Amino acid sequence: MKYEYDTELQVMDDGGAYVVFPWDIRKEFGKGRVRVHAEFDGIPYDGSIVNMGVRNPDGSICYIIGVLKSIRKQLNKAAGDIIHVSVQEYEMTIKEYIEKQDADIKPRLYEIYETIRTAVPAAEERYSYGMPTFWKGRNIIHFAAMKNHIGVYPGSEAIGVFADKLKGYKTSKGAIQFPNNEEIPLDLISEIADWCYRNNRKD
Repeated sequence: MKYEYDTELQVMDDGGAYVVFPWDIRKEFGKGRVRVHAEFDGIPYDGSIVNMGVRNPDGSICYIIGVLKSIRKQLNKAAGDIIHVSVQEYEMTIKEYIEKQDADIKPRLYEIYETIRTAVPAAEERYSYGMPTFWKGRNIIHFAAMKNHIGVYPGSEAIGVFADKLKGYKTSKGAIQFPNNEEIPLDLISEIADWCYRNNRKD
């Protein structure tokens, strides 16, 4: 669904700027932060609708979309000027996420992606909580690139079930770290993903 409206450009004391999104995003999208593709007078921008503590005059939550200084310069708009805003929800694909990462880590991410995708072919691919996600009625398993490792997030119960096989890897509540300078245990990741799908999916 596309939302289109005209609104004033708001400029804050620190120089940042935004436009108000005049709908309750929890009612419209079912969540409190939404990734969107927006256009400001036709100039494209990919970002998020968020609540940054701004309130409407009646005290209700005000949801906003930031407007970059570079875009304001292109528009030649200042505080109080009217902008035509077009907004629609945008969800990054897993492949788009991988392609945004450093070149040396991309092959490893693709290996993990293909391993999980093969292990849980009936799961839906999503981008959730800032991570590639496999979903079946609920989140099944995530993975993400970090500075020195790739994180795989199967949940705390899976960490307990596979504790013996995960010796030698750093784990925390629901997360496993696979260092970038070590071989990736793809068979183990496949086994964990399969277990997560069988035990955590919601049909």
